Order: sequence, then structure tokens, then C-alpha cells
Amino acid sequence: MATLRTIGDHILDICENAIKSGGDKGYLVIIETEKIFKFVVSDNGRGIDKEKLERILDPFFSTKKERKKRFGLGLPFLKYSVERTKGEFKIFSEKNKGTTVIASFNLKNIDCQPIGNISQIMLHLINMSQSFSWKITRFFKKEGYTIETEFLKNNFNLTDPENLILIRNYIENLEKQIREVL
Repeated sequence: MATLRTIGDHILDICENAIKSGGDKGYLVIIETEKIFKFVVSDNGRGIDKEKLERILDPFFSTKKERKKRFGLGLPFLKYSVERTKGEFKIFSEKNKGTTVIASFNLKNIDCQPIGNISQIMLHLINMSQSFSWKITRFFKKEGYTIETEFLKNNFNLTDPENLILIRNYIENLEKQIREVL
């Protein structure tokens, strides 16, 4: 696992878990104000049964059998990072229905990690898996936008670097627009 230095790294880690969940759809909601940065990742994958859900925040527990070391640090580190800011962390899951992770960071707390580059995070997520569809909703204060990867896959070749540059520029423009509205 890559080092989780920014909140964006946490988002990508949880989204990667969603992609590996066995489902085909995910939802990412990002809400940012002056005080909080909150994200919600939800998938329609196989979910986690109650017994495993109780252990999922133990760093020495992992559901990933292909790993040799069997450590699952992503969720425990996310929870720790959120709690350091006096934020909130929740996880809900139902077997064969999916999982939802909610993390809310207090941006005013000195222990809060930097957010990271939202445009790059979204572009990476869009390109992370061709067989998984995302609906990404982003709010900055009261302004927002939505991106659906199904639309992008149907209208753009996501392996073409020129298309990825076009999509990146589009996302950067959306980010600029929602930050400029007052």
C-alpha cells in the first residue's frame, strides 16, 4: 500500500477497496467547506458480514487472502487520521449488498492532513478500473458538480492520453468554477 499522506490518498485507497469488492458500481461524494472535508464511498459489492465488520479496524486483520503479510492498514489508518482531527468515521456494510465508508475531517485542526489535488484524485479514479462505474459528486461550500464514468467510457477512449488530458482539464475547470462562485 502506498503511503497515505493526504486525504486524497485515503479516498483512493477506499475507492480501490470498493473496486475490489466484487460489485460494478460505486458512489463517491466529496463535501468541502471552510471547516470540514467529508467523503463518502459506497459500493454494491459483496459487503462484509457482521463478524468481519467488528474486526475490520484491527490493523492485523485483512480479508485479502492474496497478501502474504495479511495486514489491512487502510481503514484503521483512515479512522486514526480522522479521529486526530476530532472528525467522524463510520462504516456500514451488509453481506451481498455493499459497503459505505464515511470520513469527515476537521480542517481547522492542526493534525489534519493536506487534502491533495482533487482533480488528480478524480482522474486517477476514473482511470482505475474500466469494469467499475463511478458516480462522483463534489461540493465546495454550496456549489457542486457530478461526473459519471459510464458517460465518459461511452464517449471517450480512456486509454487515449489526449482524452485523459481533456477530461483532466474539464475537471480542473469544474473545480475552478465551484471555488470562484460566491
